[in-house]
Amino acid sequence: MDLTLYDLATGAPVEMVSTYDETSPARTRTIRRPSRQRWHRALLRRAMEAERFTVYEAEWWHFDYADWKQYAIGNVDFDRIALTR
Repeated sequence: MDLTLYDLATGAPVEMVSTYDETSPARTRTIRRPSRQRWHRALLRRAMEAERFTVYEAEWWHFDYADWKQYAIGNVDFDRIALTR
């Protein structure tokens, strides 16, 4: 899963350690950016890891679910996914 964080008040993505899905090296452990950007990245990582996702070390925005190999690859927009309660 590729994702980032958004500011709910503005609807804009928050500033992260690099742009999303960039082609330059974006390794999660070697990025040298301002502390606010690193804090956002750490927040995203903690939230995803709490739900059993693991980070793909080459891309800060990419996470795999714990048993991802059991599922087919999907590409569905969030607005097409029904919410269940």
